[in-house]
Amino acid sequence: MSATVKDIEDALFQWAPASLAEEWDNVGLQCGDPDGTVKKVIIALDVSPATLSHALANNADLVISHHPLIFKPLSCLNLKDYTARLLAGFLRHQISVISMHTNLDSCIGGVNDRLCKLLDIVETSPLLPNEITSDAGLGRIGLLKNSMNQEQFLEHVRKGLSLKCLSFAGSHKGPISKVAVCSGSGSTLLAQAISKGADAFVTGEVKHSVAREAEDMNILIVDGGHFATERPVVIDIHNYLAQIAKEAGWELELLIFEEENTPVNFWPGCKI
Repeated sequence: MSATVKDIEDALFQWAPASLAEEWDNVGLQCGDPDGTVKKVIIALDVSPATLSHALANNADLVISHHPLIFKPLSCLNLKDYTARLLAGFLRHQISVISMHTNLDSCIGGVNDRLCKLLDIVETSPLLPNEITSDAGLGRIGLLKNSMNQEQFLEHVRKGLSLKCLSFAGSHKGPISKVAVCSGSGSTLLAQAISKGADAFVTGEVKHSVAREAEDMNILIVDGGHFATERPVVIDIHNYLAQIAKEAGWELELLIFEEENTPVNFWPGCKI
């Protein structure tokens, strides 16, 4: 039995409902035929030229990504524009794209719960609860399985996210036991982390002004990078769909884009 693009989109929305997405977001089908048959799927964090090339090399029918291909409405398909050119490539080769973004950040078992597992954070609850579903929401806050001093915690995060280096700001006097996280670019939730008594906050793309605030608030803020704090969720997407396919009897091959990497590099010789 074959799955359609719509079948897979519906299954993903059962896990990460569209209602959990932020108002500005664009989740679900980005391009393609909802009735198209799907035999092979590529799972990636980003929809990029490399993702398209990987999908073509593997004769995939569908790409599932975390970050959407289309964030804002396009006024035209000018092929000198990056998004339009990429969109045209997927359409030309009849490869559909489905994206699960902030709904997957917020849902139970999504991006932030995976981040907590990597960092041994337990007894978690949403950092910013969803107004409709309070047990879901952006970020998480919980307790480390074992409290640590600041140096130990920084090394714990570095290893947990498989990084060669990471940046941080602020500090926490005393043991670190209560930790907040927000995958991707979440440093604007520092106030919520502080209000809930976090000793440390792990996120990505920490803004300069937020780093300065952390210096004054007895909290350590750790910048693990946008890619590294979100990329691990591709494992969960794969495992979830594998189980759904087994239950539904779908003949579906699921491949993770293993070669995908962060576009951000550091000089000299440190790549996160």
